[in-house]
Amino acid sequence: MSVPTLAARIRTEMATWTSLAFALALLEGGVVGVLIKNGFNGLVSDWLLNLSVAIATGAPFYSNLVSFIWVKISHGRDKAKVVSDLAVICCLCTFGISFISFSAVGLCFLLVLLIVARTCWSGIMTIRSPIWRANYPRYIRGKVTAKLATFASLLMSIAAIFAGWVLDWNFQAFQWLYIGFAILSLAGAYRYRFLSVRHQQKSISMEQTATQKISFAKIFSVLKNNKPFARYMLSMFVLGSGNLMFMAPLIVYLNEYTELSKSSQILITTAIPLALIPVAVGWWARLLDGNHIFHYRSIHSWGFVLALVAFVVAQLSGIDWLFFIGACCYGIAISGGVIGWNLGHNDFVGNASPMEYMAVHVTLTGVRGLIMPLIGISFYQWLESLHSGYGKYALLLPLSITTTGGLLFVWFNRQFQLKTN
Repeated sequence: MSVPTLAARIRTEMATWTSLAFALALLEGGVVGVLIKNGFNGLVSDWLLNLSVAIATGAPFYSNLVSFIWVKISHGRDKAKVVSDLAVICCLCTFGISFISFSAVGLCFLLVLLIVARTCWSGIMTIRSPIWRANYPRYIRGKVTAKLATFASLLMSIAAIFAGWVLDWNFQAFQWLYIGFAILSLAGAYRYRFLSVRHQQKSISMEQTATQKISFAKIFSVLKNNKPFARYMLSMFVLGSGNLMFMAPLIVYLNEYTELSKSSQILITTAIPLALIPVAVGWWARLLDGNHIFHYRSIHSWGFVLALVAFVVAQLSGIDWLFFIGACCYGIAISGGVIGWNLGHNDFVGNASPMEYMAVHVTLTGVRGLIMPLIGISFYQWLESLHSGYGKYALLLPLSITTTGGLLFVWFNRQFQLKTN
């Protein structure tokens, strides 16, 4: 691969994902959660309001349930153009949120637009996997991903901080915020359709002439036929369940039991974690480039455990600054999650289709994304029904589950090391 061609591809990737960061920041659960809790408070019941926060925080994940459909849609097609079309729809949904009214009907429309946007984003993540595999060799793939994640996360953090400031200054100005960021992101979304993908015509021809068609059953046969990958998915499911369970109760608790401003709440749940991705992403990338994903996750998982410990102690002690410490730990853990999410499955693919493996990964993420935020907020509501303030104990459940996931990765990594040695 020539250096100019590689550089041109990276420039296109950079332009697309950095511009889309502005729209994506407004679709983050921490930002939308604050919008819901403050904009619709008193207009619907507290239970429905908190349930909507759980739906919003889970949207980036349960939307992945349809990932196998994106595999079928992109089969035999120009994948860069499909990604571009989906990104445009994400921007249009962000634009549409600016026109919602603060009413029960408006809340429904907000959730529908959010779910559509996040469903399209799940397609982008699924289809982008084979593009990156084709365009970037294994020895630089982690570094390229880290570079893209660094710039995109920094801009998402800045956008989220700006959103929090706007909501504190004039809550109704959220409309212009969503309009402006959606328009800003459209250019990058459209540009991606012109990305050149190595060996694309050959890949399209092979997919079009393939006698075996991709199906839901075929995708999940991967778990049956590839035992190491099945163990990896089991560990990811447990670890991710705890991670997806805690955000909705945390957002609700910050809003109901602290005096923190809207911008501070967004800092804790969104802006600080995103801003800290560049701090550790380079180290995580080097760790992954030199090791198997089992070894990588056996170290990385404990970042999430440490973050949850900080959040639990903050709630139990009532010391607000500990929430910011937890946000820092969570951001460092998320930085490693970005790398592992996009590339980890490649260690199990061999000569098979990386998109099928990625589809399994994101679909299972969708399963836990559909269930775990609802369990988390239901556990919080149940504790509150026992006694006002008992919700501060809600994060003990996701903490125990996340710790179990970390232990599973340690166990499977030891088994893998013994087998390979």
